[in-house]
Amino acid sequence: MPNGFISIDCGYTANQTYTDSRTGISYASDEGYIDAGLIHPVDKSNLQTDLADRYLNLCFFPSGERNCYTLRFFTLGGKYLVRAAFGYGDYDKLNKNPTFDLYFGVNYWTTVTIVSSSTAYVFEIIAVCPADFLQICLVNKGSGTPFISGLDLRSLTSDLYLEANVTQSLVLLSFFRDTVGFGPNRYHFGTNYQHIRFPDDPYDRMWQRYENVDGWTDVPNKSNGEIKNSTNDNYDAPSAVMRSASTPVNDSRMDLSWSSDSSMNVGVDPKFFLVLYFAELEAVQELRQFDVSVDNNPLASAFSPKFLLPTVLSGIVQGSNEHSVSLVATSNLALQPLINAMEIYMVRPVNESNSLDANAMMTIQEKFSVKKNWVGDPCAPISFAWNGLNCSYTTNSPPRITALNMSSSGLVGEIDASFGQLTLLQHLDLSHNSLSGSIPVFLGQVPALQFLTCRATTSVDQFLGVC
Repeated sequence: MPNGFISIDCGYTANQTYTDSRTGISYASDEGYIDAGLIHPVDKSNLQTDLADRYLNLCFFPSGERNCYTLRFFTLGGKYLVRAAFGYGDYDKLNKNPTFDLYFGVNYWTTVTIVSSSTAYVFEIIAVCPADFLQICLVNKGSGTPFISGLDLRSLTSDLYLEANVTQSLVLLSFFRDTVGFGPNRYHFGTNYQHIRFPDDPYDRMWQRYENVDGWTDVPNKSNGEIKNSTNDNYDAPSAVMRSASTPVNDSRMDLSWSSDSSMNVGVDPKFFLVLYFAELEAVQELRQFDVSVDNNPLASAFSPKFLLPTVLSGIVQGSNEHSVSLVATSNLALQPLINAMEIYMVRPVNESNSLDANAMMTIQEKFSVKKNWVGDPCAPISFAWNGLNCSYTTNSPPRITALNMSSSGLVGEIDASFGQLTLLQHLDLSHNSLSGSIPVFLGQVPALQFLTCRATTSVDQFLGVC
């Protein structure tokens, strides 16, 4: 199993693993990643055929508005592909397809809308890790119980998908196409292969076949040569994807259309990121040259794919209506255009979170086993802020914790050092608990702390006794 792969089968037997026979990927239970939720089997007869084993069970969340998976020991600033999978299968016998929201940390990812109970729904995001941990959260909207079948994380090198950075993430579109069905809008062209993923793609991106276009045919790969990316390729499409392509039979142009995914709450004037892949598969003597345009705006003029060497054309597309991509041969003497692969993302702005405050609060939550609504980020989004916290919200910086009320919370033991890491904390109430030991010196070193409440209101200059 490659380094940087985490593959979770939600609801699988605790402390057990198995290997998928088709990909060789090892899957583990979600035990230890979340402390909420209930597991339930899914009747195989209620699912479409040939789905992976991970869809035969799930984890569902009948209580709590927000429930989060927390994955630790990541690299701050590291880039990851995160994939969440959902197969309802009418596991609860209610025959009521649920709808709920999915968050990547504090940031809205997408809305999971189950339309067909037998279909597998897969969503992907490419994002930079804002801390040394990642959180994937399911949010109840009052339209059915949230659930999840699987969660995957794949580490990406920093030079891949430069458009995913600390200020924005890339959400792969997942709308339904009649000829393909529901799935990530990452396509390869040509009919020689169906689905391509690991081990053919070392990053385990899932490529599905773009098919059934009248008047198109496959470009023959007579050379059978390996297609190698250049060293400065920021997308690194695998050879298995690039070794097939489509071209029109008797036409000088190719037209593709796509529209925004209505389930993604795109808002006003959304921004999309389009990636087009090209490589010449024949040692042709004639000229293959074509213009590439998006929504009638030029993306490349007189473009000629290179023989067995991928070239990527990419660009930002704005607007919520239907969009078009056109490949048009430059003259009657030119060969027809071709295309090998395509990806379509929505660009999501990233709201910051203060990782030091979040780490401190998660440590406190774990040490004292605080239940309340303490899941996800402590301060954000503001509608899910933890009970007992006051946070400051400013326009140009992440929210910070300024007050913490943990009175009557059943705290036992000594005051943890994590309290001292809340550097903007002004008020701390630890009264009516069973804490032992002296009030630690580190609380007196919190620069903003003004009042500590143990048995009575205490100034920071009166740190004597115990709570």
